[in-house]
Amino acid sequence: MEAIKTKLENLFTGDDTSYIIPVYQRNYSWTSKQCKQLFQDLLSIIETDREHFFGSVVLCHIKHNSWSVIDGQQRLTTVSLIWLAMAKLIKDGVKQAKSTLTDNIHKKFSYESLEDGSIQPRMVHVEKDRNAFAALIEDNEEAFEKDSYITQNFHLFYEWMKNSKYSLVEFYNAIKNLMMVKIEVDTKDKPQLIFESLNSTGLALTDGDKIRNFILMNLEPNLQKAYYKNYWIDIEKYSNYSGNQKDAQGAVTLFVRDYMTAQTTKIPVLRDVYFKFKEFTNHKGLAPEKLLGEMKTYSRYLFEIENAATKSSKLNLILKRLALLEMTVCHPFEFKLLDSFYSKKIDEEELCKVLVVVESYIFRRLICDVPTNALNKIFASLYDSAERLVQKANIPYYEAVCYLLTSRNGSGRFPSDKEFMEALATKNIYKMRAKNKIYTFYRLNAGNNAEGDTSVIDKMLPDENGNVILSIEHVMPQTLNVDWKKSLGGEQKAIRLQEIWEHTIANLTLTGYNSSYSNSSFMTKLTLQTESGLGIGFKYSPLHINEFIKQQTSWGEKQLEARLGEIQREAIEIWKLPISKYKPAIKEAESLTLEDESEDFTNTVFIDCNINGEQLPIKQDENWINAFIGIMKFLYREYKFDIQKIANDDSLTFLQNETTKYQNSVLIFDGVYAYLKSSTAVKIDILKDVFNELSIEQDALVFHIKRIGGNE
Repeated sequence: MEAIKTKLENLFTGDDTSYIIPVYQRNYSWTSKQCKQLFQDLLSIIETDREHFFGSVVLCHIKHNSWSVIDGQQRLTTVSLIWLAMAKLIKDGVKQAKSTLTDNIHKKFSYESLEDGSIQPRMVHVEKDRNAFAALIEDNEEAFEKDSYITQNFHLFYEWMKNSKYSLVEFYNAIKNLMMVKIEVDTKDKPQLIFESLNSTGLALTDGDKIRNFILMNLEPNLQKAYYKNYWIDIEKYSNYSGNQKDAQGAVTLFVRDYMTAQTTKIPVLRDVYFKFKEFTNHKGLAPEKLLGEMKTYSRYLFEIENAATKSSKLNLILKRLALLEMTVCHPFEFKLLDSFYSKKIDEEELCKVLVVVESYIFRRLICDVPTNALNKIFASLYDSAERLVQKANIPYYEAVCYLLTSRNGSGRFPSDKEFMEALATKNIYKMRAKNKIYTFYRLNAGNNAEGDTSVIDKMLPDENGNVILSIEHVMPQTLNVDWKKSLGGEQKAIRLQEIWEHTIANLTLTGYNSSYSNSSFMTKLTLQTESGLGIGFKYSPLHINEFIKQQTSWGEKQLEARLGEIQREAIEIWKLPISKYKPAIKEAESLTLEDESEDFTNTVFIDCNINGEQLPIKQDENWINAFIGIMKFLYREYKFDIQKIANDDSLTFLQNETTKYQNSVLIFDGVYAYLKSSTAVKIDILKDVFNELSIEQDALVFHIKRIGGNE
């Protein structure tokens, strides 16, 4: 490996010098922020006539004067775009320059080496970028790829230089003052390790970038190209489900986390996805092509889930509803379900029944404001837990899922009918997230008809201009005029009713004529017609959700209470609480980790625990004090000096040394004391603090517990 300081311009000398961007590299991804910074640097160079360090470029020799760009393609491509913009400015007559400058510029981003005299770019990008770059070189505006960062950044530099007081010669000379460190490597230098460890000034690599590199880099060039084309392009396409120029590799990172969670039931921390992926692949031991094939299959599952695009129309309807709930923590579970469905382990009916239960579980918790942090762990392990129960008890998969969800307590609970109805009465529906509201009103409008009128969803979603056909209407308006205050029983009563009911489901409905209603009286809203005689009031609404309102002649407390009752009765049928037929002879142990709410541990009996799969030598059915001491002693053996450091830190009060010991403390080990006269929840919180200080993932500690009592 050789490193030399050189001018960037020198990298583009020689008639046949070319740079190949390997297929394992990410697409060009500099944003306007990075481009603006470079342009400001060029302006500074012009004004000071000083050299400017522009980072490093790592090149691996291929043949003759051809090089593979291991690192630095973002910078090299961006400078090429500046030269292209210069050439375009000259051609368009916007900026004046001598013909020699034009010739020099063209030589920087292209050379004529083909027998037919056609222009061959110096930089050969990956497929998508290659097409965008070629269109710019050919100045074929009809072929410009508007969504490409290459095209967008070319236009940025074109406009910036066009509007600048400086000449193109000055910009050209400024680029001459860009200095780089050129690192030349060959295969024996292990370009993969160099690629991973570089700390460049460019846009940081995502874990998706690193994963692609990890899989492809050490393969033969022909295999790299084949696997990239046959697998990786589709993985990017399927996982980039949100569109709108979202960083595909960022989306890949999220997908890989969900894929690994589905495969291992453990959820990697997002910042550690790449490192966990390497561990995962080493453990799994799959050949690259087989691994990529499995990832491609699961990425297609993701696409089908997010876009409701399976081959089953019945399943698609449920997936469309679930997407509106925006609960992506379900993805690992849904991956495994679809995999079982396509492998014919679960039929369509069973799969749909399971997803309907999940739908009810999520929505009830949403209405009841149950914390969502427990859901990651629940859905990470739900498929495997249900599978084990199916094998053990010989019950249908649906029954297993019902049992596992309805038997949970605390933050993992499936809210009862009573809790659900009480929460629905007071929930501020109007302030819910947009898609959650669309889901709520669609389901209520459908009533007991599970399929309902799905066009309601589309009518509530904004079009490209932000307009909607159906919107939420407050029957009792948000601004009460004199007439409304009078009809509600006077100002004081009106204010009280508004405080209680304003944004609740009892006072909300759907209409296509929200602006026409304004804060009109109830009878006006009921009977409103256009000048042409078209009925647009509630009385004329075809929507099921307006049936009760259509029958009323006034609107006040009595009507609000009656409508609430009607909606509640419908809601517990729409979002049913499933009843599992499975009743274990002995209540099975429940698994909890430190990620679960501390309250979940209240009124529980400790059975045993393990850390990263290693069973701790704590007697079964010990009390929580002895369990806590046993866990701390284990940690002390593994992290002795770190534990002592925590105890000696006066800012950390959950452990103390013997010089600062306090009442109701117990000696854990070697002069380290812990306060133990506390609830189980407090002990769990102390363990959380210790694990955080030791940088141990909180789901590494798994408890098996039994509960005292149960759901109502």
